[in-house]
Amino acid sequence: MKNLQRLGALLLIIGAVFLGYWPAQRNGFVWDDTALILRDPLIRSWRLIPEAFQHFLFIDATASNFYRPLQRLSFMADYAIWDRNSSGYHLSSIYVHIGAAFALFLLVEKLLAAVPYRRAYALGVALLWAVHPLHTSAVTYIAGRADPLAALFGFSAITLGLLTFERTGRRAILAMTGASVCFLAALLSKESGVFALIVWLLILIWRKESRAVFMRWGLAAALILTSYTAIRLSAEKVPPPKSISSAVQTPAPILAARALGDYARLFVAPENLHMERDVSTRAASPGNESPDNRFKTGLGFLVAAGLCGWGWWAKRRAPVAGLALLAFAAAYLPISNLIPLNATIAEHWLYVPSAFLLLAGAATVAELFKKRGWLVLIPLSAWAIYLGISTNAQQGYWLKQRVFVLRTIEAGGDSARMRVNLGNIEAGDGHPELAIEQYNEALKRTPELAFALMGMASAEVRRGNYAAARDLIGRAEHESFLAPECLQLRASLEFRESRRDPADMLRAALDLAPSRWPIRMRYLSALEQSGRRQQAARELRAFLEKEPFRADSWQLLGDLLADLHQPQLAIEAFRQAMRFDVHAGEARARIALIQRLAASAP
Repeated sequence: MKNLQRLGALLLIIGAVFLGYWPAQRNGFVWDDTALILRDPLIRSWRLIPEAFQHFLFIDATASNFYRPLQRLSFMADYAIWDRNSSGYHLSSIYVHIGAAFALFLLVEKLLAAVPYRRAYALGVALLWAVHPLHTSAVTYIAGRADPLAALFGFSAITLGLLTFERTGRRAILAMTGASVCFLAALLSKESGVFALIVWLLILIWRKESRAVFMRWGLAAALILTSYTAIRLSAEKVPPPKSISSAVQTPAPILAARALGDYARLFVAPENLHMERDVSTRAASPGNESPDNRFKTGLGFLVAAGLCGWGWWAKRRAPVAGLALLAFAAAYLPISNLIPLNATIAEHWLYVPSAFLLLAGAATVAELFKKRGWLVLIPLSAWAIYLGISTNAQQGYWLKQRVFVLRTIEAGGDSARMRVNLGNIEAGDGHPELAIEQYNEALKRTPELAFALMGMASAEVRRGNYAAARDLIGRAEHESFLAPECLQLRASLEFRESRRDPADMLRAALDLAPSRWPIRMRYLSALEQSGRRQQAARELRAFLEKEPFRADSWQLLGDLLADLHQPQLAIEAFRQAMRFDVHAGEARARIALIQRLAASAP
């Protein structure tokens, strides 16, 4: 009977999630999806599983501090099944979210073991969490999958840890081993996956476990953290560029209160959701704060006081609610703005903390209403329906890149970064004049923003306005990490203006950033176009000795060798491309063509 009830709960969670997220399957790749899926060479073959652990994310984009190999492995599985069909990736993200919601159901069921109708409360928490539209930025946005993966493994780890107290002998050892593996997997999914270990420590303290139990789990935690650190430190690390945004001038306590106020509003009434949020004050003086920011600050302090009062009450009346509030604090504090982050507020950061907040609510309702918890069923059902409808409607926000950027701007995320993104879209669609308008808008918000200057320079090159382009490139060169791109753009400018061979300038750009494949590809293309195919093939071979996992590079080498009338070497290169890309159809076709030509030769 118990298993049948759990199966029923799982089916209800699946149904609710699909009702909310089904439209996501018509969406394309948006924002960081292109870097993590379309341009990551490490997701294209199962042979690259070991290599996936040797690199941080954004290998062919702007370097990052994000070490999330399990996220990359999930994309590897998607690529093997779906190739570049975005609907399949969205379906996978939905399934991971379902898994995380069911893992939360099992965890809440365990923690509310002494509560009447605990399974009903657990299902309510899981359903409300599963359909909350705040989580679309972690589920519908494919690049946000790290949060659901960390939650899936984190919730599972804590549940398995609780099972160790119910089992003995070999079964207890198996449960502890499974929990330890899941704790490590949560960390390898996203750095914030450490929440699971912290919450587990809180549970051990809450249960007042013996010194022997603390020793046993302390050793396990030390092994988990040591393993994670060793794996992370073994990976190749390229330091990310320093932030080019203006320094946040708001004091940390004010910023934390303002963020908490905004999160509270979004949690209760998630309207006007969008990615580009900023609750900081970048004005010269605090007196320039907007009334909206002042309201959020006051609301944040009220919410903080309310949470503290709730925790004080729960400590004596509803211990599970008190534990859940401590778990919420442990998961929330890292993103609270008490320490500097790369943003002041992001909706997907609330993915895990909100689960513990809902658990605290369920434990409180169970204590206040005892066996009459059904009294809150009507308002909670209305809220759940509202959340589900909002989640379904929010799927269109992620439809495609242009829709995503325009709706972000319309919703209030009118930042310099979004204007640069819109400028890049216009430039890619062949509208340099419209692109320049957007880059100018970005410069109004952040003067001398290097990305905007670079984009505008590229658009001016396309328009043939070479003097303006040269001036803009010079202004962008103040950002040292963009020096290679500046040289690359200068090479394009020189070629268009005076037909000067761009190879030397591209070589200089490559020397500044030897790991950036897009620059290398342009350099090799310049060598080929100038008739230096032998040199291009030689340099590409040397590069592939260092980074043999790049299927695109093997494909290019095969093309070069075929043009140099070296068919056998070309076939070997194409086979390597097939080895490192399970969908290397072009390489397969080139091999067939070379073999056919060889067979028909006299």
